Amino acid sequence: MNVPSSPPTSAPPRAPVATLSTGITRVAAPGARRPWALLPLAPAVVVVLGLLVVTAIGVFGSASLARANEDHAASLAHLLAATLGARLSHLPPGERLEAMQRAARKTGAEFVVVTPGGRIALQASLGMADRDVLGRAASERTGETRNGLGRVRFASQPLDEAPSSPLLVAFVREPGAAEGAPALLRALVALTTLLVGVASVVAYAVSRNASRDVDFVAQRVRGMVHIRTEPTGEAIPVRTLDEVGGLTVAFNALVDRFAAAQSSYQADLERVRAADRDRAAFLAAVSHELRSPLNAILGFADLLTAEVDGPLDPEAREEVDQIRGSGRHLADLINDILEYSALESGQLKLSRSRVDLGATAWEVVREATATVGARPVAVRLEGRAHVFARADPKRVRQILTNLVGNAVKFTQRGEVVVDVGVEGRAAWVRVRDTGPGISAQERAVIFQEYKQTKEERARRRGTGLGLAIARRLVLMHGGSIDLESEVGRGSTFVVRLPAWSDAAGPAEGTLA
Repeated sequence: MNVPSSPPTSAPPRAPVATLSTGITRVAAPGARRPWALLPLAPAVVVVLGLLVVTAIGVFGSASLARANEDHAASLAHLLAATLGARLSHLPPGERLEAMQRAARKTGAEFVVVTPGGRIALQASLGMADRDVLGRAASERTGETRNGLGRVRFASQPLDEAPSSPLLVAFVREPGAAEGAPALLRALVALTTLLVGVASVVAYAVSRNASRDVDFVAQRVRGMVHIRTEPTGEAIPVRTLDEVGGLTVAFNALVDRFAAAQSSYQADLERVRAADRDRAAFLAAVSHELRSPLNAILGFADLLTAEVDGPLDPEAREEVDQIRGSGRHLADLINDILEYSALESGQLKLSRSRVDLGATAWEVVREATATVGARPVAVRLEGRAHVFARADPKRVRQILTNLVGNAVKFTQRGEVVVDVGVEGRAAWVRVRDTGPGISAQERAVIFQEYKQTKEERARRRGTGLGLAIARRLVLMHGGSIDLESEVGRGSTFVVRLPAWSDAAGPAEGTLA
């Protein structure tokens, strides 16, 4: 018969583990990356930021230069139109064209005299402005257009104050941003080379000093974990007053606190060890002093029960049986305390061998049947005849005796069933009863030391160490013990131990 096992639970992802040469295990956080080296990082950041700043200056400078060129061309067009218009107004009509041509050669601008309707009267221009442009110039007086010179600014000025006076239109070419860009680029390159170079050198020097300080501190910290040094190591010298120096001071303070804590821990540990030695000696002495008279009491009680000195009447036999029962209970309490003390101090050692769980369970069931008395309780064994485990025979019998004994003790009617089987690499024993059951609150603490169920507390029997000892023994074998219970419907304990892997095993049979 197989015991239902709990479904396997997926383990959470574990962080990658790296083992240092000193034997210290370092756990790396998931997704952690190697830190950037400080020495090349600082100059690189300075260079990148410098290039970004220079690029931004170049973009905004080019835009500003273009706007300045446009404003300059517009102002020049206004100035030339006003100046030449004033001069032409004082010249005879026959000399105006020559004056316009001289002005065009000197300034590089173009001049056209148009009527208010946009018709050309005089022209000192190679741009061949069309009629629409001239009409626009006559009406708007200033603006922007395109002719043979390219993109130009124009401004118009009337030659006299009459409404029908012709207008002088001056066309000035807008210099492109490219005309001033080379000078701006040369200035930016020189500025970038100077500032970024100086900043990179300073950043390199600062980062080199900081990197040396960090490497010095890291080397001293690594030296503190060397196996031949003291646990707390030596204080790190403070070489700078910057952040690294502050970190060194804080680390030294932490080392001092650790040294004080370690000293306190060693003192406390020594006191605990002395207390353990005193407790072990006390328990050994007490157990010897208690067992000697207890063995005498139990021995004389057995002699009285055997009627060696004469027959006993029913009342006397009952009293002798009470003496024997109380004496055996006291012996069990002493044994539990000694067992738990041995477990706590690590003195209890296992002697593993090939254990037949079926045969051991049959012996425990046979002994438990004798303790049922007149109660309507059936104790039986089920499962496979031979199931072999790799365990300590004495401790396996102790575990089963505790579980079966508790089941028989708290079951007033019904049955106690012990089932044996194997599943994979685990041999298991299941003890199921029809007793009162255990509540959820009690199930959470029932395997703890000195914890008892409500039934046990009501009977005022036991020390609360039986299940705690059984659990410790199971865990020492590398097994597990589980409990399933419901109030009013009984309890089921399942013990799993490592199966004996080399045993072929005899033919299987059914336990009766």
